Amino acid sequence: MERNEKELKSAVDLKSVIGLKLVVPDTPENLNICKQYCGTCPSLPFSPNPYLFCARGCSSANVEKKGCNCTGCPIYKKYRLGSLYFCETGKAEERRE
Repeated sequence: MERNEKELKSAVDLKSVIGLKLVVPDTPENLNICKQYCGTCPSLPFSPNPYLFCARGCSSANVEKKGCNCTGCPIYKKYRLGSLYFCETGKAEERRE
């Protein structure tokens, strides 16, 4: 009986996290990936520093929406992000699918 209770508890714990979109971690690996996409973004009339807006937050500079490279970024796909223009809107938020 004890084993079944542990398995049930594990299943409940797992179920509680299924469906959550992951928040993007601010790692050197993600930063290197990001530089390939944010650096060529048509909406940023400036060098995108600090980059990795989906993990670090929005830009302090004004963003003119002329297209968004986020959907082509491997980070966007890996963490199943759903919005665009993180340079304007800020960090990707954890949310249910």
